[in-house]
Amino acid sequence: MTCFEIHHVVGLEETSVVGNVYFTNYLLWQGHCRERFLKDHCPEVLTQLERREIAFFTKSCACEWRGEWGFSGLDDVVIRMRLARFRGGRMWLEFGYVHAGRPTEVVATGTQEVHCKARRGELWMPACFPEPLVRALIPFADGEELRSSLQEALEYVPLVPVVNRA
Repeated sequence: MTCFEIHHVVGLEETSVVGNVYFTNYLLWQGHCRERFLKDHCPEVLTQLERREIAFFTKSCACEWRGEWGFSGLDDVVIRMRLARFRGGRMWLEFGYVHAGRPTEVVATGTQEVHCKARRGELWMPACFPEPLVRALIPFADGEELRSSLQEALEYVPLVPVVNRA
C-alpha cells in the first residue's frame, strides 16, 4: 500500500496540561498532510483554490487512538495518508500516525470524507476534482478497482466544467 507521508516534530504548545498531544492537533495534522500533498504533487490545484474557483469541503473527519498516551512534546511523528475511496467529486482518505523510529507501531488512525465544489457565481456547486489532482492520486490508490475509478474520472467530461481564469 502506497502512502503519502509527512514528518512532524511535536511542539510543546501542541501538548495538553498532562503532556500528551492535545486531541485536536491530530486533525490539524491531517489538514497539513493534505496541503503538503497538493504542494508536492499538484501545485496548480493550489492556484484554483487560492482564486476560489474550487474548494474542498471536509464533510466528515475522525480520529481514533490506539494507545493510552499518544505522542508527547518533541516526538518525531510520521503522518501517512492514503486514498481509500474515490467517486467523482468525493474522496475518502485514511491517515495513520506513527513514531518516526517505530514505523509499525500505530498510535492513531483517522479518516476524512472530502467533497469538491466549484464556484458558479455566488454558489458552490458539486464538481469533479481537478484533473491534476486525480492524476496525482493514482500512485496512492490501493488496488485495481480504485485505480480504475480514478482513470474513469479522467475520462469523464463534466456537464459544468470548472472554469480556469488563467
